[in-house]
Amino acid sequence: MSDPNDKPTERFRRGGWLPANPDVLSRWIDGKVKQGHKDRMPFLPPIQELKEMIDNDGDMFMGFNRMFENATLIKSYNDLLVVMNQLLVEAPYYGDLGPPFYMILAEPMNTDGGFTAFLAGKLNAQFKRIFDFWSDFLLSPQSTNVLVDQPKGWFSPEAISAMESGFDGLTYPEIFECQPAQPHWGYTSWDAFFVRAFNPSNDIRALELPDQPNVINAACESIFYNMQEKAKETDQFWIKGEPYSLRHMLNDDPDFAEPLYGGTVFQGFLQVTGYHRWHSPVEGQVLKIVTIPGTYFAQSPALLNSPPEDNPYLQSLAFITTITARMLIFIESSNPAIGLMCFVAIGMTEVSTCEATVKEGQSVKRGDELGMFHFGGSSHCLVFRPGVEVRWDGEYTEPGALVKVRAAIGVVIEPK
Repeated sequence: MSDPNDKPTERFRRGGWLPANPDVLSRWIDGKVKQGHKDRMPFLPPIQELKEMIDNDGDMFMGFNRMFENATLIKSYNDLLVVMNQLLVEAPYYGDLGPPFYMILAEPMNTDGGFTAFLAGKLNAQFKRIFDFWSDFLLSPQSTNVLVDQPKGWFSPEAISAMESGFDGLTYPEIFECQPAQPHWGYTSWDAFFVRAFNPSNDIRALELPDQPNVINAACESIFYNMQEKAKETDQFWIKGEPYSLRHMLNDDPDFAEPLYGGTVFQGFLQVTGYHRWHSPVEGQVLKIVTIPGTYFAQSPALLNSPPEDNPYLQSLAFITTITARMLIFIESSNPAIGLMCFVAIGMTEVSTCEATVKEGQSVKRGDELGMFHFGGSSHCLVFRPGVEVRWDGEYTEPGALVKVRAAIGVVIEPK
């Protein structure tokens, strides 16, 4: 992949991943730094722990100084901690920025010092503690202050329009479960809003071609990113071009990874403004569910020090399938032409929490819910065995194409 393309980039921006322009981001960060130093709010426990880690650990101290050597936005790790401290008691607002932690870390991610530091297991364990703290806030009633119809609120006309996009003229209440007459439209927290379900009265995104057992249906409402056939067991996933490395993506699972080596990968990324639940692409039985801890803020080393306008993280989505926090759901299809496959839920920055709503041993039909992402970026992959020939619908394999959840995205060709 790793090739800037206007259509996916614009989808990335419209989907809530990128700032409207560099000046907007610069003004926001500058305001956050100044406000934080003015308020002098004591560091919350997980931020204080991170400060002590950086101050006292030689590797972290070096990495967090190197990543700010040529910084143009946040200039030091102390300023970074000051802004992170504020963000932990704020819910994201709608508007001209991307996910807030990604916004303050995108520049240091794009440095050699940042790359090395953000791969460290001890740092990612601390990031998890930080985001667990933030998750508690996003589950609380205090987080509903952005669920309003004022400017930058998630029920402002601009936000509603963004969330209705792609639904053929339906209104938000027709698309999603909500109670518009209630405070915050019936949502009790930011997280409740983020994981909102479709309105069950209107059969939103009905399963396409339900009577055709060879059809593969889309697992997520997403933007197409990449497809690769004959993906290798191991490959140089860190080079430009981002080949998939299935042993690493599938965590070298002792039970089910090997039969998928050499198979086909289909990948998309979800929009911050979109629908964040996953649905089964096949009919069958859930064999195993695996949660894999990993990184939160790492981009491909082949793209380090790229111009920010090239959006290097957008070009790193295949790379992160091997190292980021993710969940594997192995499914044995009842259709022998498909057999074993895997749905991979992939965190992208922020909380990156993956929740399965199915259990091992459970039977699923095409289109049944499998789980959901809680607030944080997200991507996903479908992985099929070698020898399973999928004829993909060209509408859904164009760069930047909107892939509607439960759409018929491909058909498996029966072996002769």
